[in-house]
Amino acid sequence: MSIVARGTVQNGAIVTREPLPLPDGTEVAISVGHSDTDHDAEAKARIAEFESLGFHGMWADREDMADSVAWVRKIRTEQWQQRLSRQG
Repeated sequence: MSIVARGTVQNGAIVTREPLPLPDGTEVAISVGHSDTDHDAEAKARIAEFESLGFHGMWADREDMADSVAWVRKIRTEQWQQRLSRQG
């Protein structure tokens, strides 16, 4: 069984927002990580750093890539057809 719960540390004990559906005396393993707020701030900083790189958005004006999923599907289909015709 796996439960993910959020909580805070108060006087050295972890206090969850709501009671956990576990019987008293249940032995648990606890993994402590950053809260979503910290994670969101770090993620936003990484995204901003990536967006500042020179190559980000370099194909934004390519009309043939307006629908990137369709473009990739088309290229893969063409390359697959080329591979099939070369084997003959």
